Amino acid sequence: MPQAAPKESIADPCEPRGVPRIESADARAVVERLAGTNLVERGSVTVISVDAIRERAAERWARKRDDVCAYVERKCDEHLSFQDIRARIDETDFLIALTTEEGIAAQAIALKILEEVLIFFLGSAEAADLRVSAVTSILDDVIATAPIDLAKIATARRAATEQAYKGAADPKEVQRRSPVSFVTASGEQVRVDFAVEQVISLRHQVTAALRIQPTVSSLATGAVIPTHRFSRLADDDILFIDRATLAFGAMYMPKNVRSDPLLILPTSFRTMGARKGRSALLAVEGVTPEQMRHGAMLELVDVDLGTPTSRLAEVVGLVSQLSRGVMARIWPSREPMAPIRGTRFQGITFDLRSLPLDAATLSVLFGHVAKHAHRKAPVLIAQGLSGPEAMAQAAAAGFSHAALNVPPQTDATAAGGTG
Repeated sequence: MPQAAPKESIADPCEPRGVPRIESADARAVVERLAGTNLVERGSVTVISVDAIRERAAERWARKRDDVCAYVERKCDEHLSFQDIRARIDETDFLIALTTEEGIAAQAIALKILEEVLIFFLGSAEAADLRVSAVTSILDDVIATAPIDLAKIATARRAATEQAYKGAADPKEVQRRSPVSFVTASGEQVRVDFAVEQVISLRHQVTAALRIQPTVSSLATGAVIPTHRFSRLADDDILFIDRATLAFGAMYMPKNVRSDPLLILPTSFRTMGARKGRSALLAVEGVTPEQMRHGAMLELVDVDLGTPTSRLAEVVGLVSQLSRGVMARIWPSREPMAPIRGTRFQGITFDLRSLPLDAATLSVLFGHVAKHAHRKAPVLIAQGLSGPEAMAQAAAAGFSHAALNVPPQTDATAAGGTG
């Protein structure tokens, strides 16, 4: 969809401003519904304004207003899902709340709706007319908002293969924190490399989150130790890998959840099940407990049929208090959801990087997994994918998000100590 590139960044997103008081009874009902959620805190609620159309219409606005509102509703139907929330606040302002996207991804979707409305009525979507704000609080009939950064949204829209966020961290810090090496309890020298993957919303084609991917390999043979073989490692070995993952991920921790992508950090259930492991979430270099609580989701990568259901639910509850939420990785099987049945997760992930499959087999597998995971969590992510074709297959099967397999963001020399 053609659009003008923003000439400059909008004002400081931390500077609040207001919108007119809620005039619609329907909008008041929607606000009451939002009060029982954390969508505002997550940065999932925005306000778009068609003031630019009213300004151009001048005295013709009274005749044009209903057509504009109807077209906004049509575009909301096109871009939003049935569980998303929308409401007309007054003559020109519309509230949009995404239930499965947050922060910059939610803003990008709202901006897309506004752009298409402006293009239809004005012929173009100029930067000065893109009036989109992030809702920061709602008190009675007054909605407090903050401007959004159009440049950051443009970055979120880039294709996953561009790796738009790769340069977000200091290169010297990247070299210091990756790769790392240590000696396992069995005496094997092991190296851990890290990559940063962009998790793409398949419906909206925007970057919804960044995900840290550790690759563990033997220094003696160079062979990769896949996640499903981590069970052979000692608890202290797994703890070292998880701590190194947290340390590397700290460089990409969102400073503002309304303008930076969420961070997904893979960790072991064995680590998070121990007090020492959970304490590691509170002691990450350069990250405050509040940043961890609001900006990071933990992905438990090793939950299997041997994991006690009651203990899993307990650990998820404890970790959820220290982070934005918890996801669980499932594995290909006849009943892929069986290991996590009875526990509520914010997301379910399915990793393909260790499963070299042809296109036909992959399509069948995607369909099987998506069928079992349908509506079991707000987000279903296919990750470790080989390319755009696999992403398209995941979307067709019903996955909400996907991430391509990305090479480690490291140099050729391991750094670090021993475990």
